[in-house]
Amino acid sequence: MTRKLMAAALVAGVRVIVATTGFAQEASARPAVAVADVTVAPGGWTLPPPQLSATIIELLVSDLVSSQRFHVYDGQWLVPEAEIGHANLQRLRAAAAEKNVDYIVVGAVTAFSSEQKGRRFGGLFPKPFVAGGFSRDRSQLHVGMTLRIVDVKTGEIVSSVSGDGIGLRRSTGFGGLGVVHGLPVGALVSAARASHARDAMLDEALRSAVHSAAQALGAAATRLVPAGEGRN
Repeated sequence: MTRKLMAAALVAGVRVIVATTGFAQEASARPAVAVADVTVAPGGWTLPPPQLSATIIELLVSDLVSSQRFHVYDGQWLVPEAEIGHANLQRLRAAAAEKNVDYIVVGAVTAFSSEQKGRRFGGLFPKPFVAGGFSRDRSQLHVGMTLRIVDVKTGEIVSSVSGDGIGLRRSTGFGGLGVVHGLPVGALVSAARASHARDAMLDEALRSAVHSAAQALGAAATRLVPAGEGRN
């Protein structure tokens, strides 16, 4: 091997060692957090689905892991499944301390509302249709949440962030209303489309709200101190 090749190999080896050490140091400096609980208080005319809290926690864990700012733990192993959505903060802190978790993330859904606007232009048609028309619809679902990072040892709220998301659907249609075995065909089709649209809007609004909150939590990571670095 020539001197140039030996020198190049030595430099490459040093770079790998430095990069590996730097990554290890960066990883060790990440605070350990557990996404523990998100409460959902029903209110208004639009009722949230029963599994909303667990869905938010799952999405939030995924986003925080992707950010690489924390050592992330799924807080569902800190509390019984029956307590998800209304867990006791003191019990969460005690359970997290036993697991050597630095901080817990708790939150609440602060907004869950839907709005629908539409215009109809109707008319009469010959059989087999009895009525039909042209329609334009706009549906919107809004989800808002707040999240707090709580120091497991002291109970101090070290950061509070919020996230908002909107799911939006627009549709234009032309249709008729007929009857099959006494059932209004147009009504059945409309109900199926409305259910699908609500599911899609909820998924879009949730992902947007959780992602914006996760980004804010990631920005707050620099203010958090991992265990073993002088935390009181």
